[in-house]
Amino acid sequence: MVKITLDNDALVLDVQGMHKFWSLKSTLRIPLADIVSVRRDPERARGPHGLRFPGTHLPGVYFAGTAYQSDRRPDFWTVHDPDKALVIQCTDTAAYDEIIVEVEHPDHDLTLITRALASR
Repeated sequence: MVKITLDNDALVLDVQGMHKFWSLKSTLRIPLADIVSVRRDPERARGPHGLRFPGTHLPGVYFAGTAYQSDRRPDFWTVHDPDKALVIQCTDTAAYDEIIVEVEHPDHDLTLITRALASR
């Protein structure tokens, strides 16, 4: 699970509990200028394609870590329940192409990020 907050001009993703252990990340800080869009997309959140390293993959149960694909930048994942996941699409200059994270309140967090993007 990830807790999402805003800090000035950045989106802060605090990885919580065992998700921190399995994804090998504790915090991601993404400038709002590096975010193109955010959406709920359970199908996309059901699983990545490509090589995962470092991180954890239990097929059909949990995926966490960095996923590499040959045709683009890596994605960051920490998802157990795809129905509670958000997909954050980043700009071409960001470290990740997409950030796919499970959150406790997806509708609330989606609104929070959408409003922050609209006001930048």
